[in-house]
Order: sequence, then structure tokens, then C-alpha cells
Amino acid sequence: MRWLRLAVAAFAGQARLAGRNYFSLALVGPAAIKKWNRLYRRRDKVTDVLSFAETADEPKLKEAKGNYLGEILICPAQAGEQAKEYGSALAGELSRLLIHGLAHLVGYEHEGVSKKKAQEMRDFEENVARKMPKLNK
Repeated sequence: MRWLRLAVAAFAGQARLAGRNYFSLALVGPAAIKKWNRLYRRRDKVTDVLSFAETADEPKLKEAKGNYLGEILICPAQAGEQAKEYGSALAGELSRLLIHGLAHLVGYEHEGVSKKKAQEMRDFEENVARKMPKLNK
């Protein structure tokens, strides 16, 4: 899972988070991500990535001492379809989705915000992606 290590390292460098930070990552099938998408976003369809940011009043990992960012669900099957559509490698698409999910966990948003805020998220993700080597596999 080279893509995972590279994406996290690039993200950490760009985000400049203080201390050690933690997050949970689950790779799930289409049925599971569709269920979570329906429950939390009221969208009854398969999606590629979902993020659930940690809130101060709902600590999940006491050993993280406040540095737990939250949870990310990625659907590799959907990522594979998108990789084919974009003509990119699956590892590259999975990395893109992880970076997108992590950006949400640290406060970036692209839905229900101003165009400027949405562009800030895109710019942040592009800056992270530029720090990564090209993933061909």
C-alpha cells in the first residue's frame, strides 16, 4: 500500500499539523458506502469517499489525546471505475480520495460553502498531490 504512505506523508507536509495525528481508514464495498452515504448524507447512491470528522464532544480514541482527526471510508470499486474513466492508475485515484477525505477531516469543505472556500479546498488538495510522486500501479 505504497499509495497510502505517500498520500499521508504528502498530506502531513502540506497540512502542517502539530504533534502526532491519527485517523481511521476503512476500505469498503459499494453496498456499505451506499448505506453510510444514505444515512449521513441522505444520498441513496454509491460514492467514492466519505469523511467523518472527530468532534471534541465525541472522543473515540482516548490514547490519541485530542489528535484523532476522524474516520474515512473509501470504496475501492468506485475508485477503480473512476480511475478507468479518468485514465489514471487505481493507486493514484485511491491517493486522491484519501487526500480529499483528510482535507475534510482538517476542516476543508466544498459543498454548501462559498466558491472561494471550495476553491481553497481544491487548491490545498492540488498542492498535496504535487508533493507526491506519480503512481503508475
